Amino acid sequence: MPVASADVDVPKRLSFLSGSQTKDFEDGYVPVKTPQLEDGALREGGMPVLTSKENAGLLFQYAVVGLVYGLLPETIYPFMQNYLNCSGAQVTAASQLVVLPWSFKVFYGILSDCRPICGYRRRPYMLIGWGLCFLMLLIMCIMPIGKPYFTVPSDRDVDVADYTPEIEARINHSAPDEGAKYVIIMLFCAVGYVLSDVCADAITCELAQREPIDKRGKTQSCIYTVRTAMVIFGEILVGFFFNGEDYGGDFDFSLSFPQLMIIVAVLTLPVFPMTWFFIKEEKSEAANVGEYIKNFWELLCSRAMYQIIAYIFFSGIFANITYTGSSPVASKMVGVTPINSTLSDILGNLLFAAGIMITSKWGLHWNWRWMTVATGAVVIIVDCTVSLLVIWDVFRSQWFWLGPPIAVQLPYGVGWIISSFCVVELAQIGNEAAVYGLITTVSNVAQPFATSITLAIDSPFNVTNERVQADTHSVRLDITYTIII
Repeated sequence: MPVASADVDVPKRLSFLSGSQTKDFEDGYVPVKTPQLEDGALREGGMPVLTSKENAGLLFQYAVVGLVYGLLPETIYPFMQNYLNCSGAQVTAASQLVVLPWSFKVFYGILSDCRPICGYRRRPYMLIGWGLCFLMLLIMCIMPIGKPYFTVPSDRDVDVADYTPEIEARINHSAPDEGAKYVIIMLFCAVGYVLSDVCADAITCELAQREPIDKRGKTQSCIYTVRTAMVIFGEILVGFFFNGEDYGGDFDFSLSFPQLMIIVAVLTLPVFPMTWFFIKEEKSEAANVGEYIKNFWELLCSRAMYQIIAYIFFSGIFANITYTGSSPVASKMVGVTPINSTLSDILGNLLFAAGIMITSKWGLHWNWRWMTVATGAVVIIVDCTVSLLVIWDVFRSQWFWLGPPIAVQLPYGVGWIISSFCVVELAQIGNEAAVYGLITTVSNVAQPFATSITLAIDSPFNVTNERVQADTHSVRLDITYTIII
């Protein structure tokens, strides 16, 4: 929400809380004003120290979440698009499925808030989540991998119209069918680590509410910077080890998919002791579910909450509508190598982290409405221009193609951390996981809607891998229509 000065942060926080609670006009809004605890803190306990023994495990949670979250979706392009030669629609659907559990964080949060295990609401669920994630990684470690679609890597550069009988004979036409089983396993892997992430978010919310007003946002900025750093590390692993010829790259070495999963599984193991011994949690009684749902519903009906939800949902839909030809164009027309694709994601995440840190330090007084409009307009114009220049072969370069998605991450990081700040102000004692999960659930639910709209719009144009590889005038025209729409 735009404000004129950093000094008016207190009334801004008051407005968020007052929108979520019942007001007594005769008492002058006293029940809903920001609690006067330790320089404006919302909860007792003092400024948290994340490197202390009681909080170090929380940082490790976000580090491992970042590793797995950064690595698994990053394998989609080199493995499914290049190794298995799945269609653009398959790759688009797979990219959404492997992150689908993020759309159900609010339900994880309600479970964690209401039903403690042995008196603990967070740590047991973290262990269950990491156990499921680790099991799925082990399955992918031992699952045999089939041959690539192009058993001879040089065949990748041959036009479909120029295929000889010898090339046709050595192509593994069944390879695209293998992609589904890996996507399903990665989906269940995400089910596990997202459960752990939800519980970590709840603890983060509790710690953030202990911050004095002049240090508000430091805890969230720190943990999400750690997570983003590990996302980058996961992307580096994929870019370095999945850049061999079988994956459309130019390295003379690479790892197989099971070998990469072994590395991830080993790096994940320390999270189990770190979860139990290095996260402090007080015992809690089970909540009255009826009363909990009633209070949660009242919060949802408050003006502050439903306006934030509506903005995040609809802006997420419009921001994520794309075109299914994007991945085939990158592979067939531009020739984007896995290492460059990974480098672009790394740079994008660096800008995302920069957006978080800039906002935390300097940006609380900016006019967010005008910034959102301006950055959105710039992104649309630049992305459309670059795409059309590449499609019509005016100028084709890997970094010319990859540049706009990198630049988008800076304003995205700014908007994302602002929504996280809002959550801390809205969350009440006892429903931290559900409220924190709700905001990210709404954001992630918008993505499948956007993907469904994308597939519905683009399906009549039949932009297949073979047509994109042929690079004819008709396919360029069809892709142009999908971009404009």
